[in-house]
Amino acid sequence: MSKGKDNLEDIAKSDIPFKIRGKEYFLSVLTIRDLADFRQYIKGIKIKLIQDTIKDPDERIILIQGVIDSAVREQIEMATMDGLCFLLWKSLSKKHEGLSLQQVDSMIDLDNIDEVSAVLNQIGGKVAPPFLPTKSLKK
Repeated sequence: MSKGKDNLEDIAKSDIPFKIRGKEYFLSVLTIRDLADFRQYIKGIKIKLIQDTIKDPDERIILIQGVIDSAVREQIEMATMDGLCFLLWKSLSKKHEGLSLQQVDSMIDLDNIDEVSAVLNQIGGKVAPPFLPTKSLKK
């Protein structure tokens, strides 16, 4: 096996310098665990919205159960401001402990959202659709 930056282990340990609003930060590669946390975060946002807007307790329980049982459409959610902010926070918090989600939220604006989105896609914030075989497996 070759030594160098081709090993997954080496890539995962690498940090990517990135300037946001004139300050340099180090982004870390997003992991499967980070994406699982992302899914739970998105569900949490939806549940909070239900709790804040639906007054009928029975209806609230049904809707919350629907959110818990549902899948998260990662591709769509990653393109939202909440999704982008959360993934940037997950990446930054590995090297910048103590950095809050609210602080990261204030770093992103319309001037840099495209750049932040592009760099997150490079470090693993892109989720491909599940593998679908092109040929039937039956003979």
